[in-house]
Amino acid sequence: MPRLKAHLVWLALLLAGALPCAAASASNGASPEPWRDWQTSLQVDHALAGRIWSTGRKAFVAPAELAAALAGADFVLIGETHDNADHHRLQAWLIAALAKRRKPAVVMEMIGLEQADALGRYLAQDGADASGLGAAVAWSKRGWPPWAMYRPIAEAALAAKLAIRAGDVPRATLRRVSREGLETIEAARRKRLLLDRPLGTALDAALLKELAASHCGLLPERVLPAMSKVQRLRDAVLADSLIDAGRPDGAVLIAGNGHVRTDRAVPWYVARRLPKARILSVMLIELDAETKRPEDGLITDPDGKAAADFVWYTPRRDREDPCESLRKHLAK
Repeated sequence: MPRLKAHLVWLALLLAGALPCAAASASNGASPEPWRDWQTSLQVDHALAGRIWSTGRKAFVAPAELAAALAGADFVLIGETHDNADHHRLQAWLIAALAKRRKPAVVMEMIGLEQADALGRYLAQDGADASGLGAAVAWSKRGWPPWAMYRPIAEAALAAKLAIRAGDVPRATLRRVSREGLETIEAARRKRLLLDRPLGTALDAALLKELAASHCGLLPERVLPAMSKVQRLRDAVLADSLIDAGRPDGAVLIAGNGHVRTDRAVPWYVARRLPKARILSVMLIELDAETKRPEDGLITDPDGKAAADFVWYTPRRDREDPCESLRKHLAK
């Protein structure tokens, strides 16, 4: 299964309003070393579970080394598989570790820009805490896994007095662009977001190929160009949100692994808008039996180069095949 399949099928079902609800994990609290206390069950005994691979050094690094490296970046992007509770616990740990060295804002893909006002009003209240944040932004109505899974991220951010910011394109805009194209976005905004620039022949082709494969070959080819425009819009707007939140002390993006890839996703836009920015990407990758060496699990660009700076391997959540979920929806 392609490494991004679960993430992209999740997006397709999310936009269609057909997502099944994932059960919340029984215990999602902060852990001093979450990589020693897994909540997911598959591949938990894998030799790579909990290990971090530096794609630049081609060597394993310890969690403390990863946190120190990230502290030197202006923008840190931490990917995930959305319904893996351990990924959110690791993200929370990284945020807490970063906050000991600097005070970056935390931008969340899961909170759309249309929810920014509600988020701001809630956080401005005396006594605002992580437990009430989900309800404040109507989390349960947006199709993401239960707020209990994501709450450790907010707990870590609020404990360190970090700003939490909305990141993603409003859902209505996504649907409009999927039907009518990027031309529905005002021209000056398209230019500022760099949506007037092609990714390049190889990356454009790779994106279309991945969209087809990651949706299990179930979608007609004619819909793929529209889906690629939606993907590009989301990456561009998440980059814009990250840049806006990054003043004065940088920002962290919490998003699916597909958005943190360095070859064509959010880092592509940030790097072109802020050429001097220091950007580091971490992918949290679920293990499978086919992954024997750390290089086996990497998501790569068209030339075979790793599309993240660090990969943290984790056990896999036991879930229904995402292709089967999509197949059931399309059959309705």
